[in-house]
Amino acid sequence: MARRWSTDEDKIIFDHYQDRGLTWVTSQIEGRSRGAVVKRAMQLGVKGRHWTAREDYVIRTCYQQYGTEYCRRYMLHRTEIAIMSRARRLGVMRDRGLTGQDRIETHDEIGCMQAAIKTGWMSKPSDLPEGFFELMASG
Repeated sequence: MARRWSTDEDKIIFDHYQDRGLTWVTSQIEGRSRGAVVKRAMQLGVKGRHWTAREDYVIRTCYQQYGTEYCRRYMLHRTEIAIMSRARRLGVMRDRGLTGQDRIETHDEIGCMQAAIKTGWMSKPSDLPEGFFELMASG
């Protein structure tokens, strides 16, 4: 028989599940699996993290060509499975013709820099050329 949830465990879920996420909460509750924590959060009526416009922009901009692992660099608190699920909900499909190594070799630095500036992960450089955001990678 599974052990009952303690008041302290419930408090951790209530206080931190939305802002710190599943991985952090699971690391704080000894002996509980990720699945058990998700189920308990649902029972308590605690919803997971909301997706931000910034995260959606990175997925729309980078997921198709660079994949989940690359997008996760910009969203460390999100799991690869969460990113794949969100991309599917957004209607963004990965180019399965590119392997992990191919994605690294065809890395679109300008496109990712544009995404990083637009989403606030990178400050806009003072010497940014006019028309920078109209640049598109040929492909």
